[in-house]
Amino acid sequence: MPAIYATGAIAEQLGISKASLQHYMTILEDHGYKVRRNSRMHRQFSEEDFILLRAFLTLNKERGYKLKEAAQMVTEPTFEPADFLQHTIIPAPPHVSQFEDLSNSMQLLATHVHGIEQQNQQLLTLIEEQRTQNELLIDQNYTLKQQLGAMMQHILEQANEPNAAHQRQLDRVEQQNSAIMNVLNKLNVAQQELTTATEQPAEKQAKGLFGKFLK
Repeated sequence: MPAIYATGAIAEQLGISKASLQHYMTILEDHGYKVRRNSRMHRQFSEEDFILLRAFLTLNKERGYKLKEAAQMVTEPTFEPADFLQHTIIPAPPHVSQFEDLSNSMQLLATHVHGIEQQNQQLLTLIEEQRTQNELLIDQNYTLKQQLGAMMQHILEQANEPNAAHQRQLDRVEQQNSAIMNVLNKLNVAQQELTTATEQPAEKQAKGLFGKFLK
């Protein structure tokens, strides 16, 4: 049975990180290259995969090919990695289960950390939303206080308006009464003057008659 290697083992033998290997494999798979996967969909590498990956990295790092160009070359049907690499070093088969368990644990840890980061982000979002709501409530309270003050002022003004109107009406009545009294006083004076003027000629006429009789 051919040896099977986990992602971490191949990455270590190639001298790259596990994340870099996963990135390279994504590019190779986009160009049609396939590797074996277990029931958990984790990649499992063979010695042929290791040789092809070495050729891929040699094209990229030593010969200056871009990753997609190198991927296109190594995935061509006519490409022979063994001919390309003069000296191929095959890693010693490790305990597959040990590396798979370690790889699975690391992936679970990464998933857990990612979940915590998402929860923290959600918590920060909730805190920011709560802060925004508190600011809106403060603004609303301030606005309501202003509106309430304006309403109370309006009510007081309306309550005082009848008294002011009544006072103005009383002032007009007093002015009218004063004017009427002035007119009445003037009429009385005029009547007295008319009476006096009327009585004086009568007295003079009476004295004239009495004077005639006495002659």
